[in-house]
Amino acid sequence: MYKFLLIVGVFLPAVVFGQTPFRPCRGGGPTPASVNIEGCTVLPCRVVSGVPLVAHATGIRTPVATPTVTAHIVARLLGLDVGFVIPEDLADACAVGISGASCPLSAGQEFDYTLNYAMQLPLTGITAQVEVGLTAADGTKITCIEIDAQIVA
Repeated sequence: MYKFLLIVGVFLPAVVFGQTPFRPCRGGGPTPASVNIEGCTVLPCRVVSGVPLVAHATGIRTPVATPTVTAHIVARLLGLDVGFVIPEDLADACAVGISGASCPLSAGQEFDYTLNYAMQLPLTGITAQVEVGLTAADGTKITCIEIDAQIVA
């Protein structure tokens, strides 16, 4: 009975407030206060190839001062990187994505980040583990999360 209450207590806030459950990255790194992927309140998120994916992370706090911030996305299938490369125009998080602050960022500064991207995915009909993160100019992880995504055509 207590296990059920614990499970409900963990996932109910995500459903009620429209937040998307996520995991910290296996390689570590800070996580945002909340993540909302439009249309996704339970994992795996359903990602439709070619349709815009809009994800909004709030309460990101950079551990270091940095003049630039780089976004990355890694997709894994059965633990193997499938070689997805984020488009260059989305990799510069200072130019697109960061809100509530502007680059350069000071250590401890809080901001939000929005990813809005329609991607044609080469693999459909699978569930992949997707890592999304932001990195400072010196290589320090600013934030990093993982979700499971069911890729459909």
